Amino acid sequence: MNSNYLFEYINLFERVLSAAYQYKYHLPSVEHGIAYSPFFQSIERNDNGAPIIDEQTLIKQVLPELDINTMDVKTYNQCLWAAESYIRIQKETGFTFELIFLYLPIKKMYQYFDIYHEMDFSQIIEEFNRLYSEQSILSILVSNYKYSIKEISDISKISYETIYSLKQRKRDVKKANVESIIILSSILHVRVETLSEISFK
Repeated sequence: MNSNYLFEYINLFERVLSAAYQYKYHLPSVEHGIAYSPFFQSIERNDNGAPIIDEQTLIKQVLPELDINTMDVKTYNQCLWAAESYIRIQKETGFTFELIFLYLPIKKMYQYFDIYHEMDFSQIIEEFNRLYSEQSILSILVSNYKYSIKEISDISKISYETIYSLKQRKRDVKKANVESIIILSSILHVRVETLSEISFK
């Protein structure tokens, strides 16, 4: 991530979160909108910097059902803190925002505000790293969708042993068969880069 644009990225992220907070937008939809937004994907890729876009355009891109004037959106402290936390975690890890949200959903991040907002941002990054070390993305997704390994194996035609070993991190997902990852990503409704735990760092 181009650190020259760090302030602009945080500000735009905050505008999205504050708009969603003020108008009670469904948080999983906010996470999905951010994860699949061309602007935020450009931030992830760690290139020469995502082009800074107008906040009204970005909010419409991420929260398409909201028809608002950004001048009417207040700034909320927990949204500003969460925005900077997410940007700094992404900058530190290189992971997709979609992956980060699976470990630290927006609702959970807001709950952390009272605990962490007066600390250095290294503390929330450390908390993310702790959560990430405890379980794989595949484990979280299987739990979220309430699938069994057998059901995923039957649907995907990928062996039970392969899926189980990826879920338990006995096999490195970064070295897994690309076709298998594409199939599993489709079944579990996530980006290939997320399931592969790719870091753009």
